[in-house]
Amino acid sequence: MNPILAFIDAHMDYLWEGDRYSVVGSQSRSSNGGDALLVVESPTLRLRFVRDRGQLLLDFQPAAEHRDEWWSVDLVRRLLLGRPEPSAVLDESYAAFLGEHLTEVEARFGAERWPATRDELKKLKVRRSKEMWG
Repeated sequence: MNPILAFIDAHMDYLWEGDRYSVVGSQSRSSNGGDALLVVESPTLRLRFVRDRGQLLLDFQPAAEHRDEWWSVDLVRRLLLGRPEPSAVLDESYAAFLGEHLTEVEARFGAERWPATRDELKKLKVRRSKEMWG
């Protein structure tokens, strides 16, 4: 769990400004060097930070959703910026992107825009798969 918290503290402290987000769940295991999961949520958006085999990942979900459908940070950035990303591993550039575009991401995951956003993300996921695997 410490690598997730350290990354958020170093690069994403904007999440805590004005009590915008709060921690709603966590898990940790000693396997694979300390796999962990941290879920934070605003009234609109849920963020899932995952440490899996030493890599940090970030996924998104509308706060109103209760299904196991998450969208990776590379797809969300591609949705907003229109360009493919080389990796889904969470790094400083993704943290900076989210800091700059958090309001827009929240709007797209909000109830009014979510159906159209979900359709766009599904198309991007298929496109990404074709680009990676042909």
